[in-house]
Amino acid sequence: MTTSTPGTRPVIVYNPLKVDDLDAHTRIAASIFQAHGWARPEWVATTAEDHGAGMARRAVDSGADLVCVMGGDGTVREVASAMAHTGVPMGVLALGTGNLLARNLGLPHNDFKASLTAVLEGSRRAVDLGRVRFDEGAEMCFTVIAGMGLDAEALAGTQSRSKERIGWLAYIVSGLRALTQRGFSAETTVDGRQPVTGRCQMVLACNCGLLPGGIDLVPEARIDDGRLDLMTFSPSGLVGWAAATLRAVTLHHRGHRIIRHASAYTGLVRTDRKVLTEVDGDPVSMATTMRVRVDTGALLVLA
Repeated sequence: MTTSTPGTRPVIVYNPLKVDDLDAHTRIAASIFQAHGWARPEWVATTAEDHGAGMARRAVDSGADLVCVMGGDGTVREVASAMAHTGVPMGVLALGTGNLLARNLGLPHNDFKASLTAVLEGSRRAVDLGRVRFDEGAEMCFTVIAGMGLDAEALAGTQSRSKERIGWLAYIVSGLRALTQRGFSAETTVDGRQPVTGRCQMVLACNCGLLPGGIDLVPEARIDDGRLDLMTFSPSGLVGWAAATLRAVTLHHRGHRIIRHASAYTGLVRTDRKVLTEVDGDPVSMATTMRVRVDTGALLVLA
């Protein structure tokens, strides 16, 4: 890691749906950047047509020294996808319910002043990205988790108004409803080895594993270890889910019969029916195949 040095061209790509008072944020940002020896940042809003990737690419092409992303997990993922392998650092100013990447980088979230200060006082750090392809769709990046099954069902069933009102608990409520979904058979292949087949409720590919509520889903996972962690959950009924949850919370899941874990450079999951998929908390599509790979050291962050 190398310490951040001030630059002449910072850019903030922000989701206008997440920013209540842009003028106030602009004033605060100008003051914090100046205090750290940086120039006043340029603010660029995402649109319905471009959720951040295009803005980030144009910022880099025009000579930005730092691109900060201000928004929820989806906006962060879009900007990260464009920043990969550019050599220009990204700062995460997380707003929203999940704030998955910020949590795993140890950054503040839902606190603009604290987030921006932590970024500008942080060090340059190269972290991994995951790459995922569902069926014959285009390959996408993920910063934290891609999955198939129950997690996607729970996310899809969460209403935006519920998320705003009760936060992460909205996902838990939706997840309880999703428990009625029938499982599926999945054939999982890790690094080209002999596939393992079994019935399950969800399969996750994790780049890192710290979730809201302090749950460390994959204690072994590191965002810069050059590996993904494939998790297959096979509980049966409420008792099984209670056991799985207990083991996740108490960090004793590894090797348990209802949670299979494998460290991987690549992974291939084939299911016996179409199931819902998600990337960093955003439902994507119905699919029967998930291909994942690690993109080692792809993203430079200030954290």
